[in-house]
Amino acid sequence: MQSLFTLCQYLCKIEEREGKRELLLYMRKSLARIKGLGYIFWHGRHEIYHMLLGVAWAWILREWWGEFQLKWLLLSVFGSVLPDFEHLLYFVSSGKADPYTKQIKAFLKNKQWRMVTTYIEHGHKQNTNLSYHNIYIVGFLITLACVCYFIDYQAWVVLFGAMAIHYLFDIGDDFVTLGYINENWKRWGNGKKKKKHGQSS
Repeated sequence: MQSLFTLCQYLCKIEEREGKRELLLYMRKSLARIKGLGYIFWHGRHEIYHMLLGVAWAWILREWWGEFQLKWLLLSVFGSVLPDFEHLLYFVSSGKADPYTKQIKAFLKNKQWRMVTTYIEHGHKQNTNLSYHNIYIVGFLITLACVCYFIDYQAWVVLFGAMAIHYLFDIGDDFVTLGYINENWKRWGNGKKKKKHGQSS
């Protein structure tokens, strides 16, 4: 009877140790995930800056108009990131054969989330074949925002203004990170010359 009791105690201690090991392993995995998310957020902070500018734009309009509406804040944040959806469209359309796009797809396929984050962080400035990232679109959006302001279309002022601020921030970011403005800002279209009819590839 005593030996059976001793055996039970021994088994309980083993089970307790295994439980502690599993808990420790779970905590380590959870900590690794948290660190991974922190890494992605840090290296993807460019988009967070855009969102913060959207919040700032909504606050400026709140001060100017003397009222606050939640839909304006949400619309401003949405407008502040909307221009970057062009990157996604580029990946699945005219830019799907580009080396830049292929490398991102390879990272995603292998679930290398950290690699894809840092690759986009440092490489997106070289993606200069976007059609709407140019000063003509910026001027058009500012003009629309001004027109909507004078005819009291407040929601459109919020949206167009947030989009224009997005582009202006990117132009300033070019100066800071590259020391010059990318060529795509100075031209209309994506910069890819269309082949003439009948021209061989």
